[in-house]
Amino acid sequence: MNRFLRKLRGVLGTGLTWGVLWAAIGLAVGLIVGVVDPDSIDPGEAPIIIAAFVGIGGFISGVTFGTILSIAEGRKSILDLSLSRAALWGILGAAALPLLAGKIDQLIITCPLGALFAMGSVAIARRAQLHDANESKLLTDPNR
Repeated sequence: MNRFLRKLRGVLGTGLTWGVLWAAIGLAVGLIVGVVDPDSIDPGEAPIIIAAFVGIGGFISGVTFGTILSIAEGRKSILDLSLSRAALWGILGAAALPLLAGKIDQLIITCPLGALFAMGSVAIARRAQLHDANESKLLTDPNR
């Protein structure tokens, strides 16, 4: 698979992962608010609707993060990327949609989520790369 398609797959995979996880968070918050303070939920704000909107925001944030990461750190190995730099790119990715939509008050929620999800994404990718490297060493070890 050529380099562009691999990067595109990574960006879309990151967006899909973030979208699903953000939707789960939105659903949980909607359910908790529905139990704790049901009067604060207006008609049309069912937990599943909240989850859908939050999930779409998570997908867009994940794609934005993946794109920024691909451009800014494209030549580096995931093993060379610090978690603090990943968090920075995650904050920028998660801030893009609220800034474009003029919803500045949402930055207090999206930016920390972006940082956490970015660090988690990089940590998981780093672990997978290390696992693959160790597995290939085992396969090529003549003393095995």
